Amino acid sequence: MNKPIICGFSLLLASFANLAAASSDPTAPDVVLAADPSVTASVQAVPKLSLIRQEGKERLAVLDGQQRRVGAMHGQYKVLSIGAGTVILAQGQRQLTLQLFPPMKK
Repeated sequence: MNKPIICGFSLLLASFANLAAASSDPTAPDVVLAADPSVTASVQAVPKLSLIRQEGKERLAVLDGQQRRVGAMHGQYKVLSIGAGTVILAQGQRQLTLQLFPPMKK
């Protein structure tokens, strides 16, 4: 009577060992897709706004360490407006709003 219990327990352990070996990393994806080398993604870094300065009646924005006025180009972006805490940039028809300070959460 002990033989069937031992054999069943051995089969159960062997099954768990095979299962553990097959899935050693439970977070690994089932299939790994290779990237297509012919497809290239165009990733453009968002400019970093570090300072807005008042100079007379005009505001200047410091983007990536460089001063910019309204109408000036910064890379592929055009500075549309400079507010008290925001700068609006345009790239073609797209607009990007940069905030000097993150919005306050309640």
